[in-house]
Amino acid sequence: MNAGPGYWIDAAGHARTDTLARVAPSTRILDRIQVARGFTAYQHAVLLDRAAELVTAETALVVAPAVDAMYRDDDIQGVDAEELLRAAVSTLTNRCRETETPVVLTCHQQDALSAPIARHVDETIRCEATQFGPRFVGDQFETLVYPLEDGGVQTTLAFWEHVLTQRATVAAPGQPEVMLRGSN
Repeated sequence: MNAGPGYWIDAAGHARTDTLARVAPSTRILDRIQVARGFTAYQHAVLLDRAAELVTAETALVVAPAVDAMYRDDDIQGVDAEELLRAAVSTLTNRCRETETPVVLTCHQQDALSAPIARHVDETIRCEATQFGPRFVGDQFETLVYPLEDGGVQTTLAFWEHVLTQRATVAAPGQPEVMLRGSN
């Protein structure tokens, strides 16, 4: 991550200072994160547009969790909600693509309203709740190990498949050689 600012456009209360402080590697990182929260779809759309104006090549990251959440409220429905969401997400993601700024979008719900958002992403990561914590799955990776409260770890079958595959390639025997009369 570069040393530039990060922008967090919040919806549905995902930006919690206690959580950010707990996961941030240092307080210097927190000083670079600017959080804005819209309480209606219209406010949220304006914030997404404003973030697009602020993004430069120096911007470290843009985060917009539950990007579709505000557009489901009773004060906005139907085509207006879809148009507003689609336009705001398009403006933001196009600007981030121009400046090569990473952007993280999450959806509150998978349905017709959130479907157009998928057109603006390069990679999709699924998050599933498990008894050991969140499991992340993408095209190139998945969660293999979960930390436990006692300091141990819980591994997955996929972890052991990876370990055994790597071990098999290292331990695979080469061509057997047979020595005849003391020489090859």
